[in-house]
Amino acid sequence: ILMTAMFSVIMLQKKLTAQQWSACILLFSGVCLVQVTDHTNTPHVAVEQNTLLGFISVFISAVLSGFAGVYFEKILKSSDVSLWLRNIQLGMMGILCSLFMMLVNDGARVIENGFFYGYDYVIWFIIFLQSLGGLAVAVAIQYADNILKAFANAPAIVLACLASVYFFNFQLSLHFTCGTALVILAIIMYNKYQW
Repeated sequence: ILMTAMFSVIMLQKKLTAQQWSACILLFSGVCLVQVTDHTNTPHVAVEQNTLLGFISVFISAVLSGFAGVYFEKILKSSDVSLWLRNIQLGMMGILCSLFMMLVNDGARVIENGFFYGYDYVIWFIIFLQSLGGLAVAVAIQYADNILKAFANAPAIVLACLASVYFFNFQLSLHFTCGTALVILAIIMYNKYQW
């Protein structure tokens, strides 16, 4: 969220007010709080974990994700190529990379059983949803921007956690409640009231 805002300012010369920066920070904080887990009920993990390495990995991922999203927005909005052609171009790159990794990891099984072995209605439904989601993201970026896409993703994270209450007996915590309040406040701050 913050990297996307930073790259939007640098690469697209987008102007953000102090209130919008504050909303981005609030949104970031709210999403982090929503995703914090209560470690008192978590069984002890026997694997040694490196907190610094984990932080560095997440930071690099955030930087690359923010850059990629804003770069895609810049390419999409600055060229005369249609949205559909851009999606096909990106899809072809994704197909090539995925085919390569499939052959490396599961080549023998695919040759033995066929490419669609194990596909059922659930797999096809997930493929359909992912395709629809990819098109929705491209349309959102075409007509809005990456920062607004991040603000749309935040309520989705909150709703997924709320659905976890029903499906997985997730227990609401103080972190979750405070994080949800921050997400809602950030959305209102970013879009509505200018100081």
